[in-house]
Amino acid sequence: MLGERSIASRVARRISLIVVAVALTSPWTAQAGTAPPERLDCSKLPCARVLPGAASFLPVAKQPFVVGKDKAGKTVGWVALSTDVVDIKGYSGKPLVTLVALTPQAKISGALIVHHSEPIMLVGIPANKLTDFVDFYAGKSIATQIAVGASPNPKAITVDVISGATVTVLAENRTILETARQVAEAVGVIKATSRARGAFVASKEVWSWQRMIDQDVFGRLRVTHSQMGLAGPELSFVDLYFTIADAPQVGKALLGEHEYAWMKKQLAADEHLLVVLGNGSNSFKGSGFVRGGIFDRVRVEQGLRTVMFTDRDYKNLTSTPARGAPSFKEGAVFIVRSGKLDVGRSFDLVFLGSHYDGRGGFSREFRAFRASLRLPSSVYRVEGGGEQSIVGAAWYNAKHKVAILSAILLIVALLFVRRRWLTAKMKRLQAIHTATMIVAFVILGVVLHAQPSVTQVLTLVGTTKGGWSWSLFLSEPQIFIFWIFIAIVTIVWGRGVFCGWTCPYGAFNELLFKLGRFLRLPAFELPERWHLLLRKLRYLILLGLVAVFLWSPELGEKFAEVEPFKSTFYVMPWTRPLLFLSWWLLLALLALVWYRPFCRYLCPLGAALAVPGSLRRSGPRRRVFCEHCKICTRGCEPRAIRSDGTIDPRECLSCMECEANYRDSQVCPPLVGLQQLADRRRAGVALTVDEKARESRLQHDVKRV
Repeated sequence: MLGERSIASRVARRISLIVVAVALTSPWTAQAGTAPPERLDCSKLPCARVLPGAASFLPVAKQPFVVGKDKAGKTVGWVALSTDVVDIKGYSGKPLVTLVALTPQAKISGALIVHHSEPIMLVGIPANKLTDFVDFYAGKSIATQIAVGASPNPKAITVDVISGATVTVLAENRTILETARQVAEAVGVIKATSRARGAFVASKEVWSWQRMIDQDVFGRLRVTHSQMGLAGPELSFVDLYFTIADAPQVGKALLGEHEYAWMKKQLAADEHLLVVLGNGSNSFKGSGFVRGGIFDRVRVEQGLRTVMFTDRDYKNLTSTPARGAPSFKEGAVFIVRSGKLDVGRSFDLVFLGSHYDGRGGFSREFRAFRASLRLPSSVYRVEGGGEQSIVGAAWYNAKHKVAILSAILLIVALLFVRRRWLTAKMKRLQAIHTATMIVAFVILGVVLHAQPSVTQVLTLVGTTKGGWSWSLFLSEPQIFIFWIFIAIVTIVWGRGVFCGWTCPYGAFNELLFKLGRFLRLPAFELPERWHLLLRKLRYLILLGLVAVFLWSPELGEKFAEVEPFKSTFYVMPWTRPLLFLSWWLLLALLALVWYRPFCRYLCPLGAALAVPGSLRRSGPRRRVFCEHCKICTRGCEPRAIRSDGTIDPRECLSCMECEANYRDSQVCPPLVGLQQLADRRRAGVALTVDEKARESRLQHDVKRV
């Protein structure tokens, strides 16, 4: 006994040290840069690398890009920093800061990512993969539509997806192309009128406020007091909803039918109605309007174009008649004139906030904030569909994978719906369970890369700070579908349906353990005391990850590398740093002799699912007799059956073998006894008084609890 405890103690201590080592080392394994550049400075950034032939780089008046000149003073192109031109976010919610160069022939001379915060690239996929992807754009015309993976447009040029980083490369594709096109428009390489043609969708129905929210009609820009550098409670400095209200279902809802009709008559060709509704302690209209008829606090930006408003473009909006609309402190309708806005593309509302900084009588501190909006297709439809959004392209590329994943998950759910049939025979249950785990590991994990992670839980937690964004969760279609499945089955049957049947890494671990039994390797298990203590470690890991993520999302993503999922399904483990390879190998080798060590003791995702899983509506069937019987307890590899015969839903992996025993009249003791008495009756033997009393006790024992 002392020997077992000594071994268990050493194992627990070593695992804890390795977990800490992985967590502490991962943040510095692959930095993309210490901090993003604040502005374009070719003395510090490799502009010559993306624009070969340029000997000098000169600023362009009133523009955020530079012109490259050769030694003879001839223009060879222009270079821009993407974040000065467009606002396109990657999977991390932050932009991929990219140098983009354009030639006078309207071709992309080159591109180079100088900073990014993408977690899969920081601690997973080798950097050269993303470099090779960006190099593809050199020499391509900006008039060409370039699609990542696949495109419904047969004329589009396609570039391969980086497996496991779909959203990252989709965002980078748009970053490079839109930066180059905006610069080309500004310098006159292409005409400013070259825009996507389309039309507003007309509907006789006047939408409610909730309908407009559901249809993503509004952009939202919220600035808090702390973001403005003000002390005090976390209140809204401004909280703005904005949209283009030309479509009748939107315009009539926000302005009223008569006001909408009158405003539409005031519009010339290529002019639009911008509605801004605001709450907060400050006004978005600003003091400049009172002094000179200029709105200095809000403007619209689209690429390199800026739209400012004067009192001629403004009408006060005193109320919002839309059904269910909240009350607003102020509102305005602005006319966007002179065809400056392409409503078929995304645009930004920019708010310039200011407050007294205490340095002098008229000294104020100014800070600019922006939010983007792209009108949904239910409001404005681009002819030919236009270029797909990042989310749209992701779903188009993944349509076949989504279909396969959905079919597999549906089959698993149907097996649990038909649980009585599934558990009627132990051999059938075990065969189907093993086959399902093989499918989960090979198809869901290796082929589809559909491995849910604690990073999605952390992202959900992070929305409590920054607001909800559907696009963030929709950008990975397979993971989005998987999480819908997880949410449903966890509440109905518990976390075990995912963890025990469909989790690719969990399946990998259990299949390794089965392989170990086939090879007749020794099986290791912790003593009960150490098992109960060590299984709490996963909850501590989860709490630590949440705390770190709330402090620094980028750092939290890196600490989540305690999960070996990337090394298993996204990146070949031998291509990774030695620490990650060692961690992956250790867990795999342990799984050969130890039943699911990572899943039971370390997995933060399992810990996160254990909480709602404890509320499951339908766990394995149990009887009164189970309190005294240890048949199922001895065979329960997750060790989820308590000493009183009840099942701990936080530990149960839903193998359902205990329920197969529950139904087996050759295994379950009270059923065996009742079967023997029934056989005597059928043989015409009268039961004695003791046998009748025993039968009564057995009938009580088989009652379900």
